[in-house]
Amino acid sequence: METLAHVKKETLWPAFGLSLGAAVGVGLSRFSYALLLPSMLKSMNWSYTIAGSLNTANALGYVAGSVSAYILVRHVRPSHLFIVGLVVTVLSVLVTGLFSDILWLMTNRFLSGVSGAWVLACGAAVIAARFGHAGRRRMATGIFFAGAGIGIALSGIVVNPLIAGLGAPAWPQAWLALGVVGLIASVWPILEATKVMSAANAASPGRLRVDGLGPIFVGYFFFACGYIVYMTFIFAWMRTHGISWQFGTVAWTILGGGVALSPFIWRSALDSWNPIITLAASCSLTLVGTLAPTYFSSAPSILISALLFGLGMFIAPSSVSILVQRTMPPNDWAKGITMFVTIFSVGQAVGPIGAGWVADNYGLGTSLFVGAALLALASTLPLVSLLTVPVPASADS
Repeated sequence: METLAHVKKETLWPAFGLSLGAAVGVGLSRFSYALLLPSMLKSMNWSYTIAGSLNTANALGYVAGSVSAYILVRHVRPSHLFIVGLVVTVLSVLVTGLFSDILWLMTNRFLSGVSGAWVLACGAAVIAARFGHAGRRRMATGIFFAGAGIGIALSGIVVNPLIAGLGAPAWPQAWLALGVVGLIASVWPILEATKVMSAANAASPGRLRVDGLGPIFVGYFFFACGYIVYMTFIFAWMRTHGISWQFGTVAWTILGGGVALSPFIWRSALDSWNPIITLAASCSLTLVGTLAPTYFSSAPSILISALLFGLGMFIAPSSVSILVQRTMPPNDWAKGITMFVTIFSVGQAVGPIGAGWVADNYGLGTSLFVGAALLALASTLPLVSLLTVPVPASADS
């Protein structure tokens, strides 16, 4: 049991620094595409299916990245892969707008997906290795994933005014601007990652045990399928309803702010709830956030939707990371987290192109309803594992 004095000395600032990795690897590189999608649609006369295929390329890269991360952490430190992932992500975002050729765009979206998976999976493992006190570790995990909200908010502040000022053809400049912001934001997390040397940050060649986790894996898969529908098409849905770019920027920033605030709102849940229940509750909140604008189609409902969705979105990966920390030995944390990221990445790959086909044939509103149905499944399936997965009681050490 660690002393209270030791706990107080274990500052959370390294978690904030590492969270900028999630801001770059996820917020800037992946979710910014939702803001650029309307301009790229207009400039290149794409269908929603083509637009969705670029996010599917990114998600397929995420699959390749998570699978390769699961293999690589058997041989290299998670912190090393985290740093390489950040560098590759920044470079791929910087050069995305150099050409409008669909193969070039898909290749760079794929590469940023690979590197983004390395950043998110290995960053969560680095956080777990960095903090020795269990209570601090759980809060730090939430803070790390909440960093994606900073990236989401920054992408809205960077992209929307630039496109509004220069017009839809300025989408290449927007990618360049995002790359520059990502370059600056990567310095602190890279410095923090070099300082983590504990046993949990070592290569782990052993076999991973996943007994009883099947329903959680399936539920997490459906969460990935459902949440990415909202994140890919909600801004396009707002534009089709005559929402101004200024209001869209506000909504997007509120969403990012919700993600950034979420670990503090959910602090008690992250620290003391069974993480399976936390996962189900966070999926339920994203479900409510998805349904709010489709039912009410008003300005207040859009803002409420963005806030609720943001508050729930990254608590789901936080909860599964905490589940890994509480049910697996430290030398398996990196493999356990990358296993969940792999499941997540497959669902995320399926969602955009399927939702794009639905949008082309039945409208964006119907596509959002399909996403909501998937989130409803994600909210209920993990609960099946409450009887089969023994989770130790919350402890402070």
